[in-house]
Amino acid sequence: MARTKDKEPSEQRRHRTCATMEEHRRLAHLYPEYRRRRREIELETRQFIARYAAEGLRTGVVRIPVVVHVVWNTAAQNVSDAQIQSQIDVLNADFRRTNADAASVPAHFSGVAADARIEFALAVRDPNCGATTGITRTNTATTGFTKATRNNVKSAATGGADPWPSDRYLNMWVANFTDDLLGFATFPGGPAALDGFVVDTQAFGTMGTASAPFNLDRTATHEIGHWLNLIHIWGDDTALPDQCSGTDMCADTPNQADETYGNPAGIRVSCGNGPNGDMYMNYMDYTDDAGMFMFSQDQVTRMNATLMVARTGLLASDGLVPVSGGSPAPDLWMQDNADDVGAEPDASTNPMWISDDIWVRNVADGLANQDHQNPNGEQTNYVYVRVRNRGCAGAAAQSGTLRLYWAKASSSLSWPAPWDGSVASPALMGGLVGSQAVSVNGGDTEIVEFTWTPPDPSDYAAFGADKAHFCLLARIETSATAPFGMSFAETANLYANVQNNNNIVWKNISIVDTDGDGARYADVVIGRFTRERRATRLLLRTPKRRGFSLFDWGHLLVEFRGEALLEWVKEGVKGDGFERLQDGRLFITRSGAEIVGPPLKAGSFGTVHVQFVPDGRRPTGAQVFELDMIELDAKGRAIGGQRLLLKTGASRHRHCCTHDKGSFDGVSWTPKSHCRCGCGC
Repeated sequence: MARTKDKEPSEQRRHRTCATMEEHRRLAHLYPEYRRRRREIELETRQFIARYAAEGLRTGVVRIPVVVHVVWNTAAQNVSDAQIQSQIDVLNADFRRTNADAASVPAHFSGVAADARIEFALAVRDPNCGATTGITRTNTATTGFTKATRNNVKSAATGGADPWPSDRYLNMWVANFTDDLLGFATFPGGPAALDGFVVDTQAFGTMGTASAPFNLDRTATHEIGHWLNLIHIWGDDTALPDQCSGTDMCADTPNQADETYGNPAGIRVSCGNGPNGDMYMNYMDYTDDAGMFMFSQDQVTRMNATLMVARTGLLASDGLVPVSGGSPAPDLWMQDNADDVGAEPDASTNPMWISDDIWVRNVADGLANQDHQNPNGEQTNYVYVRVRNRGCAGAAAQSGTLRLYWAKASSSLSWPAPWDGSVASPALMGGLVGSQAVSVNGGDTEIVEFTWTPPDPSDYAAFGADKAHFCLLARIETSATAPFGMSFAETANLYANVQNNNNIVWKNISIVDTDGDGARYADVVIGRFTRERRATRLLLRTPKRRGFSLFDWGHLLVEFRGEALLEWVKEGVKGDGFERLQDGRLFITRSGAEIVGPPLKAGSFGTVHVQFVPDGRRPTGAQVFELDMIELDAKGRAIGGQRLLLKTGASRHRHCCTHDKGSFDGVSWTPKSHCRCGCGC
């Protein structure tokens, strides 16, 4: 990106332009292989979108390891760690739609504003398996880089810093540019030595050297959008006779004549896109930092497709796995949640039953799309488990046996029953799905596929509306005898087993899809399958977010069903954070509500019916809202629970004006008949 200056310094005005397309065209001109690879990626991206866009947003979250290369000539250019962290923080807010200005999206576009389900974190392991802060610092003799020498910053031989492997890290370079270049990125498919994002010190972070109007970190958000294969929202056709002929390959971003500068307001109509006009507040336009604050749902779909077809190495990167005490020994493990780093016990405050290292697919496509679907009862489904090795890359492999179990979901599952098949009332409550030998090299991963035919949900009619909800548990055994290679011997407390041992993970997920603003509900089984008698304590909590949560959109109504739980209603439910209605339901408007009921008898169970009712205060756009129902013991420790997910967003079955989504020759994207399809038609 470049800042242009007027002739008179006193009237200096900085405008955003972008060097990414210039770099793209340069590479396409120099390297036929780059053009071939770009065509291939575009085709694979379209095929992925055509197949999976209807599933909506990802259920899981992808965390990308980042290395920031600070290339400095003067002390002022050597940006601080705090300034670097401010950049990471804004990226996470923007890509997760928790940015403070998300509420500024106009009402006519709020329905397609989306959470990308992508996060960024500074790497803690370098390519040589050493500990790192995710920051490198290079004192260069080059006083300043220019647009013409922009790639010199990416090589030590030309006064910059060499990149880390681009299939494991997002490389960011921060340097001084003397001709007002703000930054640029590379599309996927380019030379590995050039892959990443470059930014001027004055457009990086929110403090220190950052300078208005590009001091809110949005240069990085825009350029990393390119790095994830997004195109400028106006289609880069400004220099063409027909400025409405280009496309950004996303159907929910209105066709737009040209780029937008400054910090505009109101509706600006071009290319016949009335009545709503240009989506100039999109991160992929050219407004000032304060004027951009949204990605669209189709842009998010395109970024997710890119992660699956062109940047898959990042999904298995060990860049966020800490190194301590020298080179780590081979250690097979699986991830409990997005911020689990393999430590034992897992210090994460997230629940232990939301592992993205287990996912179900209805057909055998879990390598192509590593995201979870609901299983189909009485049909063959495919379960995928990702096994990792914490050892250094290239180090010796470790072998073991991976066992996968299923169980009927409830808030108080224990080990080994019912996972071992020993509980058969009121129906078979669990069993072994299968076992496979695994051997994974240090720093590597392996994805193992199992077939699974869930039981007939009608056999679980006693569980009411929750009859089709199950759980999966994966265990890696590296020894044939107890404790089977576990660092902590297993007990009946399943939650503690998972938290203490990095080779046990648990998948417990319920997904409710919606295309509108109607009430949605889920049912959770509460039961006691052991002889232990204890008061039942339930905590209803939303995961911590810096932006809107489920309760910013509406409220919950909780109803108890089944003889055992109806006793709660008779005796009077205790706790706080809720209001008791005359019909016995609980009215909840905030996270952290706790419900306390009397002990349940062994073998008894009931269902908690949770209904979410939106209040219409604000449109939601495309997001995944999360609600955790956690069962606590007498000391307030989690012993089980379920995560309920509510997907919102526009229907993905929009009419497309042509089956031909236009052409891409490796250089330019051209739609057919101005139909801007490609991200979700």
